[in-house]
Amino acid sequence: MKIKLTPELSYIIGLWRKFRCAEGICVHGSRELLVTFSQEVLEKHLTTSDKLLTGEDRVYFYNTAYRKFFQQIEKEQLDRFKYLNEYAASYLSGMFDASGEVDERGIVSLQRANKQDEIMLLRLGFVTRRRADRLVIERPVVFLTFIRNYVKLFRDHKVFSYIQSSRKAPRAAKGLQDAGQGS
Repeated sequence: MKIKLTPELSYIIGLWRKFRCAEGICVHGSRELLVTFSQEVLEKHLTTSDKLLTGEDRVYFYNTAYRKFFQQIEKEQLDRFKYLNEYAASYLSGMFDASGEVDERGIVSLQRANKQDEIMLLRLGFVTRRRADRLVIERPVVFLTFIRNYVKLFRDHKVFSYIQSSRKAPRAAKGLQDAGQGS
């Protein structure tokens, strides 16, 4: 079976990459992260529910082919995700769901980011600045607009409703202008 990269797999790889552990294909972290990872791998038929194993704060399954594929994608990250498309958006969404943060002042950042992440974001047009162990996204609205359709954990965050409403306002205003010009 030849495994092909899909946007759905890109999301799972993004999740896995930030909070992986030693056992098989494993994610550790918050309950929400574990539930999301479990749902995604089961929906995409990467494993069956009886082969999905849980630990204290981790969820994992064993599949050598997928593990090698995930590791290969990680090595080729800069080449695989160099265009602004749904693959890159899904991958960044997975990373953001695993290690992203929006603080009360609206500052968007990624925890546990390495130099490769920083280069990838810069190539995609998202300027960042390093602050301690995290990357702060300089233009958060542009970044969040790019990933908003692919985010799962942060889907209900108030910042995405703000982005949705701010995008509708200019369109509505343009519609009113167009209607006024016709009369």
